[in-house]
Amino acid sequence: MIKNKSYIRTDTGGKELPEEEGQLFNITVNNGDIHQFVRGHIPSHWHKELEIFVLLEGRIQLGIGDAIYSLQTGDGCFINTEVLHAFTADVPTPCTYRSFVFHPDIVGGTPGSIFDTAYVRPLLVQGAPFVKFQQETGDDIYFEQFHRVFQACTEESYGYEFQVRGALSLILLYVQSKNKMAGSPPILSVQEARLKKMLAWIDDNLGKNISVSQIAGTVNICPRECQRIFHQYLHYSPIEYVWRKRIFQAAKQLSATSSSVTDIALNCGFPNPSYFSTQFKAFMGSTPSEYRCI
Repeated sequence: MIKNKSYIRTDTGGKELPEEEGQLFNITVNNGDIHQFVRGHIPSHWHKELEIFVLLEGRIQLGIGDAIYSLQTGDGCFINTEVLHAFTADVPTPCTYRSFVFHPDIVGGTPGSIFDTAYVRPLLVQGAPFVKFQQETGDDIYFEQFHRVFQACTEESYGYEFQVRGALSLILLYVQSKNKMAGSPPILSVQEARLKKMLAWIDDNLGKNISVSQIAGTVNICPRECQRIFHQYLHYSPIEYVWRKRIFQAAKQLSATSSSVTDIALNCGFPNPSYFSTQFKAFMGSTPSEYRCI
């Protein structure tokens, strides 16, 4: 049940893929360190599931859409469905965390039920994309129920699913109360939808030559607007994103496969192994061969 991952599996649109299909109880429990991911960074991704998160130690930067938030030791957060988000370690020391990624139906039950229509659906449709929680500001109920979920999932005793569902229900009710205090939620940006399509196209064409004009053309905007959207949401240019994506993809293949460095370089869109090794070392601090042995 409990996962300790070093990479996020996504499709070509940046949508996170579940570890297992067809689960009867659709919840993933993560327990790890942001530093386990390449360069201490979980790239921008999204999922239809809800996510609740607690940072146990360290400090991280959390990107939500085009905004950046800082989370300190002990802070928590709620991330709504289909929200583009990324995590980055902000200190070299451990940044350990726990999170639950779960389908809304765990709480809402059958579509059209009172739980779905009165509580869960309004949160999905009208709720804020992100809510931050801190123990010192009186958000005790969030943390109490969060730790109750983790304990139940750790023990997995008979009927633990009822304990998890009850605790998650109380958390979502609390999120709703915070939403009401915050006022009207922001509307999903057209630019964010465009960005998701551009990221999908880049992933589909990562092994080819890619230009800003080609990326922009996938959503019928000009290169300048493309540059602006990437800087607004990802804080680097489209070509920088492509370069980083190729490095991350290569690092994943070096760790998970026995393919040669040459094959990985060409598969990830680098013109030759020499250039790949130079760029990889500049970004990762070690050669591809050295990284594979770590």
